[in-house]
Amino acid sequence: MDNSTNPALGQQLLVFRPQQLVDAQVLIRAVKGNQAVVLDASSADDGEAQRLIDFACGGMEAIDGQVHRIDAETFLFSPARGRVEHWPLSA
Repeated sequence: MDNSTNPALGQQLLVFRPQQLVDAQVLIRAVKGNQAVVLDASSADDGEAQRLIDFACGGMEAIDGQVHRIDAETFLFSPARGRVEHWPLSA
């Protein structure tokens, strides 16, 4: 996992590149511990990536976490108390 800290917010964002299904448990524990996590499944094979995403989404349902799709293989998982805003992109 890579850690990035935004000094303005004082929040830590974890970037997670799992390789196997068991790695999704680490993600769920981090969100349960009030961390926001970006899941980048692009390095996992397609079948394993889909299982990871499904497992992580199920875990979020169990702990009342939030799931935000960024693209086909990238998701933001955040705690229930977290606030995620979607800004429209305009030129």
